[in-house]
Amino acid sequence: MRSPSRLKQKVWFSKIKEVIEGIDTVQRYNKPIMKRFTVSATAGTPEEISAGIVPTYDRYITSYDRNFKPEEGMVVWVDKIPQIDDSGNLVMAEDGITPVTPPDYTLKKIIDTAKGSVARYGIKKVGGSE
Repeated sequence: MRSPSRLKQKVWFSKIKEVIEGIDTVQRYNKPIMKRFTVSATAGTPEEISAGIVPTYDRYITSYDRNFKPEEGMVVWVDKIPQIDDSGNLVMAEDGITPVTPPDYTLKKIIDTAKGSVARYGIKKVGGSE
């Protein structure tokens, strides 16, 4: 029998906010939140595939943490590990706008119900497929 805790991997989430600096609109990243979740290898659940639904996301995250409430549009590090400084902020590149380790996914869809102990989040690869 497989252990659900053994299949979990570290996943980082960060929200992007847009700030106006002079005449420019600049994206700022919040402190990343690290959680341990199960991440699928492919898109689509068996229920969706058997119903003929084509998912708009590439992979999905399964969460048993009902206190975690992510928002669509958040950036996610799944296959990469973000560089974080001592205060918990992302280490930014020389331009001060982009992180040294850019996120590899965005949270595309929240697949959840009002009741139940499991939530799923559809994530889409940033920059297309590799």
